Amino acid sequence: MTPSTTIEEPVGTSTPPPAAPEGHEQLVAAVADQVGRQLRALHSFKAQIARGESDVERAMHVVLYVLADHGALRVSGLAERLGTDPSTTSRQTGELVKRGLLRRLPDPDDRRASLLDVTEAGHEVVAQMKQRRHEHLARAVDDFSDEDLASFTALLSRFADGLERARTDCLRTTTTAPGENA
Repeated sequence: MTPSTTIEEPVGTSTPPPAAPEGHEQLVAAVADQVGRQLRALHSFKAQIARGESDVERAMHVVLYVLADHGALRVSGLAERLGTDPSTTSRQTGELVKRGLLRRLPDPDDRRASLLDVTEAGHEVVAQMKQRRHEHLARAVDDFSDEDLASFTALLSRFADGLERARTDCLRTTTTAPGENA
């Protein structure tokens, strides 16, 4: 094999991250590359888990997760948390209501509106999905020490907080008209 020949590894094989380049911009670029790699892996992982016991589509699983974690929300609030269009969210939640996994409750702040809440059956689906996710993730980190897991969890949490800040900053700048102050 010549030095210019590359071999692509099949999906699912372990490749160590490249050596960290020097300089902040290069480090951020390396993070971006690894985040892209992780997103592809997580997308496949989530699709595999969603093929489990429940017949609820994968996109609808996310709706159930968000409502189970955050409690009852209006469609508009749910769409904002999901980063989706309210009409898409409305279709997904309508299907989940039909399947008995969500219920509509009157909004105490506005009688014309309703809140979406997870039913007992919906909580059972979420519990099953979380159990399968935990089982699969346990395999992914089985060679991590307790200290590694604690550090990894703390860094992931910090990263998720940073992503949320960046997302809300982006929303603020895209919804502010030119010449207006945010």
